[in-house]
Amino acid sequence: MVIMGIDPGLAHTGWGIIETRGNQYRARAYGCIATGADEPLHERLGRIYQDVNDAIIQFEPTELSIEKIFFAENTKSAIATAHARGAALVAAAEKGLAVGEYTPMQIKQAVVGTGAADKHQVIFMVRQVLKLDHDPHPDHCADALAAAICHANLRRTQDISRYANGNTKTAALVREAERAQAEQERRMKAQETAAATKARLAKMARERSSR
Repeated sequence: MVIMGIDPGLAHTGWGIIETRGNQYRARAYGCIATGADEPLHERLGRIYQDVNDAIIQFEPTELSIEKIFFAENTKSAIATAHARGAALVAAAEKGLAVGEYTPMQIKQAVVGTGAADKHQVIFMVRQVLKLDHDPHPDHCADALAAAICHANLRRTQDISRYANGNTKTAALVREAERAQAEQERRMKAQETAAATKARLAKMARERSSR
């Protein structure tokens, strides 16, 4: 299976292509699409769309994994990221790719084992999982590859679940693992909501104090 990961951003959109064979993952390519703040928005989005489209044509992924947007304190930045994300999703939709969407915490959990991992831990684990002899650069590329690994892990779990349907004991273990994963995702979502609420309250407090 060939998966494309996307770390969306208006200034920098990272993309990465991985190929999976069983539990073995390897990187096929990665890159970063840079646009300038002095360029018109439509031109920046057009370049993101075109470069993602070109990568899809060249490497022929069948599925795409992309980060969800976290609306916290910097709403303006999140809106800019949403524009870039939309351009990438249009390219994927035109080519008929199946799409998986994951929060940053879900991706960190899948790659590092904790949703609180820092950037250096993510880069280190991406390098280990993909058996690279270097750190993916810039960081946006590592984040894109991490998104692809997260999606590959989920797909592998789903495949194991289908295979286990004929084995009662194995199926029970898989269901338990899936319940644990669902509970973990619920907790991560609650943490993200709490963090966003805290950020908004802090911003409101600063605005009140500056009046």
